[in-house]
Amino acid sequence: MNRHFSAIKLIHAILILMLLLPACKDKDPFVNQPETDTATPISSDAAIAKLQKAAQAGDSDAQYHLAYLYENGLGVAKDEAKALELYEQAANQGHPSAKDNLDTLKTH
Repeated sequence: MNRHFSAIKLIHAILILMLLLPACKDKDPFVNQPETDTATPISSDAAIAKLQKAAQAGDSDAQYHLAYLYENGLGVAKDEAKALELYEQAANQGHPSAKDNLDTLKTH
């Protein structure tokens, strides 16, 4: 479980970096240069595949994080039904954040 938890934390960090990377620029703020976008997009396919594999294996953290991605359309097509299903799986295992998000999603 610790290995899965570490993998999930790494995947979560990669996904956050993917969202923030386009906002970063490689330029010195003290040098007057034309701005160029040098950010390289990172493919999230491998990270999402690892989350899906862990979620299918019953990892409640993976189920929660994958549900969040589906709920918000981050790296995957937005699918509230799939998010609901994954939140329920995680909540049934006692994941507290999944329970909260499940309640919120059901009220919308």
